[in-house]
Amino acid sequence: MDNLLIGDPQPADQPEDLIRLLAAKDLEIAAMQKKLEKYEAIFQGLSDGVLLIDETLSECNQEACQIWKCDKEDIIGFFPSDFAPLFQPDGENSYEIAQKKVSEALRGNVQKFEWKDIRRDGIMIDTQVILNRIEVDGKDYVLATFKDITDLKIKENEKQALLHMMEKIIEDRTRTLQEYNESLNEEIARRKRTERNLEHAYMELEHIFDTSGDGILVLDSDRNIVRANLAFAELVEQPVEGILGKKCFDIFPCRHKCTDHCIIQEIVVGSSKTDFEKEFVSISGERKSCLVKAAALRSEGGEVLGIVKNYKDLTSYKRWVDRLQESEEFHRITLESIWDAIFLTTDDGRIVFVSCNVTGIFGYDSDEILGFDTIFDLVGNRFYSNHELAEVREIRNLEVEVTDKGGQQRTLIANVKRAALRSGTTLIAFRDITERKNAEKRAKIEYEQLVQAGKMVSLGILVSGVAHEINNPNNSIILNVPLLSRMWYDARVILDQYMDEHGDFMLGSLRYSYARERVPQLFSGIMTSSRRIKHIVQDLKNYARQGSTVMNEVIDINGVLRAAVLLLDNQLQKATNRLEIGYGFGMPHFRGNFQKIEQVIINILQNACEAVDDKAKAIRVRTGFDPAPGLTWLEVEDQGLGISDEDLPHVTDPFYTTKRACGGTGLGLSISSRIMQEHGGELTIHSRRGEGTRVRLTFPARQEGDAA
Repeated sequence: MDNLLIGDPQPADQPEDLIRLLAAKDLEIAAMQKKLEKYEAIFQGLSDGVLLIDETLSECNQEACQIWKCDKEDIIGFFPSDFAPLFQPDGENSYEIAQKKVSEALRGNVQKFEWKDIRRDGIMIDTQVILNRIEVDGKDYVLATFKDITDLKIKENEKQALLHMMEKIIEDRTRTLQEYNESLNEEIARRKRTERNLEHAYMELEHIFDTSGDGILVLDSDRNIVRANLAFAELVEQPVEGILGKKCFDIFPCRHKCTDHCIIQEIVVGSSKTDFEKEFVSISGERKSCLVKAAALRSEGGEVLGIVKNYKDLTSYKRWVDRLQESEEFHRITLESIWDAIFLTTDDGRIVFVSCNVTGIFGYDSDEILGFDTIFDLVGNRFYSNHELAEVREIRNLEVEVTDKGGQQRTLIANVKRAALRSGTTLIAFRDITERKNAEKRAKIEYEQLVQAGKMVSLGILVSGVAHEINNPNNSIILNVPLLSRMWYDARVILDQYMDEHGDFMLGSLRYSYARERVPQLFSGIMTSSRRIKHIVQDLKNYARQGSTVMNEVIDINGVLRAAVLLLDNQLQKATNRLEIGYGFGMPHFRGNFQKIEQVIINILQNACEAVDDKAKAIRVRTGFDPAPGLTWLEVEDQGLGISDEDLPHVTDPFYTTKRACGGTGLGLSISSRIMQEHGGELTIHSRRGEGTRVRLTFPARQEGDAA
């Protein structure tokens, strides 16, 4: 029976044996099925999640699905890291850690660790994982058991937090007691210091009283002078001994003499202190001014025990103020008389003073200027270096471009100087040189135009001479190449016969088998290149020759565009892979000069080719007709570099070019604009730096019966 179950079944001698054999097999299968059901019930009834890992998750129990909040189909075929965040709390990659742990388990090393998982509902949980190696049917697997310890972790964290809080309370209580002891010790020390300070204070007050620069009087309750210092005696020009025992108004002239209007009387009645300014004539006849301050000495019950009066001599100060006011008036008149705008700023550029004539340069009045945070907000970020100014103390002739309140661009020249003033440290003077700079620019442009015009005259003469000199050798090539080609074909018969008899051979530096096919192509290429040279020379001669002045030709704008594209075919192919041409239908004709309009279109297409720096960028050409205004139009649009706002207004000026360094003359658009004016049309250009350019030509369409 065992052999029958294990090996190949043996044929039974009788049907009864076969029936018994099958029945035994069924019993064995039923027993195995019950055992399988028992193990399945145990497997599914485990309180921990169980996973069987091959290269992926190949089996799991119901608790694993419950922990991860998903179905079994969502687990089988995945890897454990698919149910984890990208990185674990220690910063390592979840997939890499899982690979290492599984590999170690397959080597027989049991792995036990904590792991962060993400349930299918997006909630992150903490799990405890154990990995063991098991063998099934001779193959090693990893059996993973895991359980959700999120609640345990939370309770553990809460416990740790509670312990930490208790430790913190104990530490706080201990620190409070320590601080109380320290403050108590400090209070004892402070009182001892206070006692010593009081002893010194009396000595210091005595010293201050005797050495003070201000005059000091001490009066008793009856207004008698009981003490006076040397400064007061010098102020009133009397000795100290002659002052003591007298009334204050006997020494310091006062018309009130302790009546109800006296300042001293006001202190006695209610005020604690008061001050006023007093002028008097001294014994020597000098007019003096001083600031008098008085304060009452009161008992704890508020009774006036005496009065202390302080006399500050303001005579020198008054004279200095008068001179300062005179100087300020002089400088104000000076600032109003100059054209420069003067600023005083701090080290960080904050404006503390601005001259009154700033409006003529910046358009803002003084109050509006002071509304700017710093000078750099007004004239641009860091137009000078604080570090450089600190070294050289003065920076002169700085050119600054600013925009005034009205939006006009202005060029200023600035001088910056370090100043040692209380309110500011930097003195800045601006002078408007806008008109001067514009005049210099106009003079430079006019000079460049004269130079360029001379170059163009020389170029015209040179082109005519070069064209003539090139034509002579080129004509010789055109005449001789066909003769050489015929000679080659005649000689090839003999050379072919020689190769048939002796095999391939060298002709010059080429094998004849290669040369017999290549040489005719060389002759054809030479002839094509020579004809191209002739065509280029003819175009140069036509360009240098005075153009036709006939303006009565019937012009089909689509025909002119086709001719221009044909001439520039090679240049357009090199410039872009996205040449898009749209010819309008039903285009009315107009009258003009075919050659001149072709020249305009060629100029615009050449500019578009030069502006495109990537063959993936497009050049689009379209023609059309607007019936309302009766205008035929042609538009060229490129995705090139574009034109800056500064250059755009000048692109049609003669000799104005942004391509001077690469051979630009500045005449293409200027001539094109003039040709459009001759035809009663218009050339308009729309461009933005970095976004491309769109050029539009418009011509007034005419009916067939219109006069020229």
